[in-house]
Amino acid sequence: MIVRSLIVVLVLLASLGAQSPSSTAGSAGALFLRSGLSTRVAGLGEAFTAVSDDENALFYNPAGLANIKRGALALNHTQWFEDIKMDNLVFGYNFDRKFGVALSVSHMWMPSLMGKDAYGNATQAFNVSSSIIHLGLGYRVHPSLFLGLGIKYFQDNLADVTASGIGIDAGLYMYTFIPGLTLGLAVQNFGSDVKYDSQLEKIPLQFRLGLAYKIRGIPWRIAVDAYKSIDTDVSFNAGMEYTFLRTFSLRVGNQFRNGQAFQPGYGAGFNISNRYLVDYTYYNLSDLGNTHRVGFTFRFGLPGVKIRKNKPRYSNYHITRSRPPLHLRYQLKEGRLIINWGEVRGAQYNVYAKLAADAPWKKINSALIRGTQHSFKKPVRVKGPIFISVTAVVNSVESPFSEELKVELP
Repeated sequence: MIVRSLIVVLVLLASLGAQSPSSTAGSAGALFLRSGLSTRVAGLGEAFTAVSDDENALFYNPAGLANIKRGALALNHTQWFEDIKMDNLVFGYNFDRKFGVALSVSHMWMPSLMGKDAYGNATQAFNVSSSIIHLGLGYRVHPSLFLGLGIKYFQDNLADVTASGIGIDAGLYMYTFIPGLTLGLAVQNFGSDVKYDSQLEKIPLQFRLGLAYKIRGIPWRIAVDAYKSIDTDVSFNAGMEYTFLRTFSLRVGNQFRNGQAFQPGYGAGFNISNRYLVDYTYYNLSDLGNTHRVGFTFRFGLPGVKIRKNKPRYSNYHITRSRPPLHLRYQLKEGRLIINWGEVRGAQYNVYAKLAADAPWKKINSALIRGTQHSFKKPVRVKGPIFISVTAVVNSVESPFSEELKVELP
């Protein structure tokens, strides 16, 4: 019977959702809801609850949608084991630096399966697929606190059995009192039971708690998540991301579950002109085989903001290929913001600031700076982060911008 074969499919999809079989994984229905959808996040071991800095926050912590710096349209494709394929299209947009929204359509399907009767004899082929439409909103209620909500409609098609339902997500994202350390909390898939044929199944209610730390002045980010689903034990996800000159990223991450071998995933990303992004992630699960993910993202500017090329525009110096300063870092002390950077031999310096990722740079020093430090009074009317960059001037020739330093104001 086809229904008998559906049991095999559900076991297979349970392994897909958990990425590794376990004694407690996969008893809830609507298993596509527990699958990771982002190529970038897969490279971080699915540890993204406290990172949530782009449109992928929709799938992990909707509060992070307020972090979107510009509009984005992204496509992710996953080639899973047993020829299971998954595609996802997501659109994200930030309206006023406080309010972000994202909409996604996802679809998973697998090759036709052959049904069998109670005696193991072949009956007829049947198809399996799942779809999700997902909408999320994130809002900055305070410079250090974001809240978010998401709603999703899902439908599973298992042969002639169709089941559908609605799930609700809620999230919190905040900057802690430790500079560079963020915290995320999310509850996902809150909803009623779903009926498969004649049987009711609970959808996989999930809880996520995460911490992420971005090292000041160094393009490293470390993230750790604790994850609990209604039908699984507590597990932990961890990942690291290194970005070189805002152009090339390397990622490694792992999901730690009881009885599971250490099987990290590896990812890479390439950023072209801060507008086109290509991501790839690979991991090998000993029980299930190789998995490949690829993602393409197109980013575009906020309304009313002209995206400018990454060149100083408020200086009287000729642009050349001389090296910009490295290792920018900051500290807040007695109401002043202090910026430090690495020395460039024989150079004097200009310091630039802007209030949004797509805003033009403005030089904040009136005269060339001779040392490797500059301080000024902390802005009191600015809500949210500010961005700092430094250029080196040698023999009246100014370098390109240094890597941006994101300053989180308390």
